Amino acid sequence: MKKFFLIGSALVLFGAYGCEKCKDCTTTTTTTVSVPVPGYPQTTTTTFEACGDELKDVDGKVITSKTTVQGITATATARTVCK
Repeated sequence: MKKFFLIGSALVLFGAYGCEKCKDCTTTTTTTVSVPVPGYPQTTTTTFEACGDELKDVDGKVITSKTTVQGITATATARTVCK
């Protein structure tokens, strides 16, 4: 009985500390252009699960990208929030 208790305790401790922390994350990307265009701004949402180092890398991250073609600038901003 004592062995069973020790093994059970070890499994509980391993389960509590051995697993990576995971969260559900949502990335919202908004695309705008510098001139009036029907359908803009556009917004898309992507949901995924992140764990461990990936979670640290993406949680709270904001990435902005700009492209200019013939004087018209398109800006895409992606924000990731994990809960």
